[in-house]
Amino acid sequence: MKDGNGILARILGVTALGLLAARPAWAEGAGLHVIQGGPAYFNAGIGAFNAAGVEPGPGHRGNATLPEIDLEYQSASKLFGIGALWGIVANTNGGFMGYTGFYSDIAWDHWVLTPVLGMGGYNQGRGKYLDGTFQFRLELSLAYQFADQSRLGIKIAHISNAYIANEDPGEDEVLLTYAIPLSFGDHS
Repeated sequence: MKDGNGILARILGVTALGLLAARPAWAEGAGLHVIQGGPAYFNAGIGAFNAAGVEPGPGHRGNATLPEIDLEYQSASKLFGIGALWGIVANTNGGFMGYTGFYSDIAWDHWVLTPVLGMGGYNQGRGKYLDGTFQFRLELSLAYQFADQSRLGIKIAHISNAYIANEDPGEDEVLLTYAIPLSFGDHS
């Protein structure tokens, strides 16, 4: 990836794969485990769209860092600890992305690490040019889970076309998130 825009994507990808691959060893010695059941979650986040790697290219507009909101539904149904999710992220310049994908919750004590791999459609609005509608989304969040199963955390995310188009400007996000458990989706 060009100009450092892929650094966050590489970190997210390697971290997520490493966590999932090493999970059995962690579960035995350190109390880490993949959450198999539990409730569905509605997750809301506020943060910065295009927070890192801002590289205004020639002729490209909308490369500023912008406030954004991210809304996500994580299903309670999981197969081998992997569940489905649906979400939308929107910035203040009219850019938005609707996405779907897969997630897993890796818990240690009250902390939950959640890697996400998603894909969807991006509309630039007056925001950053990402060279195409079809985009991939990588997320990694770390949240503290309270006794009522709600979660407060930080999420980093990356949107990229993975070079299926001519250019891959990509964009990185940082968000503060709060997740509410939904009782109708409980699969404990």
